[in-house]
Amino acid sequence: MILADTPPGSNVEFLETIRPYLQEHCVKCHGLKKQKGKLVLHSIKDHFDTETESEQWIQILNQLTFGEMPPTDEEARPDSSDTAEVVEWIQKRLAETGKADGYLKKLLAPEYGNRVNHEKLFSGEITTPPFSPSRLWRVSPAIFKERNYRGRSPFTYVTGEKEIRDYAVLSPVDRSTVQMLMINAEKWLENRRENNDFKEFSNDRPLPSSKLIEETVRIQFSRVIRRHPSKEEIAKYAALLTRNIEIGGNMDGLLSTIKTMFISPEAIYRMEFGLGETDEHGRRHLSPAEIAYAIAYALTDLGPERTQAIQESMIKEKLTTKEDVARVVREVLDEGIQFEYWNSTRLPRIMRFFNEYFGLPHALNVFKDDTRRNQAAIGFWHAEGLMFDAKLIIIHHLKKDQNFIEEILTTDKFFVAHPGHNEYARRIFKEKGTKVINGIRQFPGFGFTNEARGIGDLSYIRPYNLPGNRAKDKQLWDWPVEQPIKMPRRAGILTHPAWLTAHSFNDGNDPIHRGIWVREKLLAGVIQDLPPDVDAQVPADPHKTLKERMELVRAERCWSCHRKFNPLGETFEMFDDWGRYREKFYFDGEKKLVTRRDKEFEKMKEAKLLSSRPVDSTGSITGSGAPEVDGEVKDAVEMMRRIGRSDRARQSFIRHLFRYFMGRNEMLSDSKTFVDAEQAYLESGGSFQSLVVSLLSSDSFLYRH
Repeated sequence: MILADTPPGSNVEFLETIRPYLQEHCVKCHGLKKQKGKLVLHSIKDHFDTETESEQWIQILNQLTFGEMPPTDEEARPDSSDTAEVVEWIQKRLAETGKADGYLKKLLAPEYGNRVNHEKLFSGEITTPPFSPSRLWRVSPAIFKERNYRGRSPFTYVTGEKEIRDYAVLSPVDRSTVQMLMINAEKWLENRRENNDFKEFSNDRPLPSSKLIEETVRIQFSRVIRRHPSKEEIAKYAALLTRNIEIGGNMDGLLSTIKTMFISPEAIYRMEFGLGETDEHGRRHLSPAEIAYAIAYALTDLGPERTQAIQESMIKEKLTTKEDVARVVREVLDEGIQFEYWNSTRLPRIMRFFNEYFGLPHALNVFKDDTRRNQAAIGFWHAEGLMFDAKLIIIHHLKKDQNFIEEILTTDKFFVAHPGHNEYARRIFKEKGTKVINGIRQFPGFGFTNEARGIGDLSYIRPYNLPGNRAKDKQLWDWPVEQPIKMPRRAGILTHPAWLTAHSFNDGNDPIHRGIWVREKLLAGVIQDLPPDVDAQVPADPHKTLKERMELVRAERCWSCHRKFNPLGETFEMFDDWGRYREKFYFDGEKKLVTRRDKEFEKMKEAKLLSSRPVDSTGSITGSGAPEVDGEVKDAVEMMRRIGRSDRARQSFIRHLFRYFMGRNEMLSDSKTFVDAEQAYLESGGSFQSLVVSLLSSDSFLYRH
């Protein structure tokens, strides 16, 4: 099939690149004789003027981005760089004709970040100087909390809970935000009046002197804005305070002036305009003050004056060059990484990244009811404890700082923290003549204040397939002094009970969303939105396992999408939704699936009333970019050992860390930043710190346009 003639005036690139690509890879299924999906491409023109024309090109763009077209079973698949070139051309033409607004706005959301071509991003062939757009980055809820206004935060995240949360462009300040700010300001000022903080401005006092006004402005500005004001700012607010006093009297004048500070841009936003020098590419470098705030809020929730390394560099005026920034970031990291995350506020955003990336806090939102818990012989369900254990793995490897990404994705060395009071437990068991517990860690703030409960309910360890026991019962497993310990049939955070629970339903596994997580977070894949007419429900059938019930998605219409994630998510069927390893499914006399594992189950098993068959955890990996990684796998452990050590997983991790620190999705112009970051990681032996230093001293971080 030959493409129809194109009228004069068509883009040269369309004639020389786009038309030949469509003819070679697309027209066979979307031409005159065959028109799959009602998409006709043999006669398509370089026209974007009408909604119909632009929508057709957007449809092509989506199919190419999702990897749905050309079909994966085609023998002559196009080179990824050729496809990326077509994608870029369509996006450029949409922008030129003013038809890109809706599409490009959608791409700003974190869930669409992977649409930037992965191979091209890390290829090194792009030489465009990196930069970030100038922006007002709204104060985060965590920053507001640290400012200790003691009010309800007016700031919330608008991004999804399963993505990177703090995106600058998606967080505007609306009327309700300003109203809440004013409510907080009034409460804060009311408390301070009750403490008699403003007695010099009582209405029964004489008019304040200019010296008192300037000193008051300096103090109140520092408390509200959280930095020292400049001479110009002192003069501006002193004039405002003087005028407000003339209009409303001493006290009202002061309160009105402070409220003005509360709704000033700097109290609401992190401002990053690039107030430094402009280079030959038109990029504006961040000023030293902007750099100080950018580093401080990248790693902490506090202003730069609260972190010694940043403050000293500001005072010494050594926060200008890329080398200055790299030095300061490393100093902050060196100090902060040495502290456990629950005892220190030095680097709260480091652990917050891992919370958002792995989604561990979702374990707290998954409801595991008591009836199921008892029937499953889980005993004490403690999601916080499981999360704590998982974070200990991350902290352990942050301190080792070698092969970090590979280790947290593949390690079989886990921590198991003691849930009670170690010393009390040792004393009690010694009195009973029982072997003494050697617990090395305790859960912070474990919910029992009574020392008699200090042993804790040790049945919490059963999701690890360890023999748990109720409080004060004889322990069947001793906590080793040296941890982490080797955990059989586990490989990395994704096989940890905390992650498995966080990515499960209330009453069972969730292989679909687990597979989507692996595809998007480790393989940099893109998955199209669920069609509105699809009923995304797996029918119940007590006689079938979940994997058997999901066979229906292998129908042609569903499998075009589900093939990307089902074979990944189904490998986790080797674990139940409590995170416990299993080898068999059991069925009763009516061939119904038996999920209980309590004493009643043991009786049925002993009486030979149950039949069984092996758990099917087989799956497959596709799209890793490496033949030695792609292919069939027997279970999640084998999958993670392959993916976790792959280039694709490392690069995908870097992409998400970039989004976290930059507060935006990557662009192809950020390519040099990604190439440099990966090189820094590899040359340092897999150092997470080197990766962070590289990103926070990159042009993407330091330049605005």
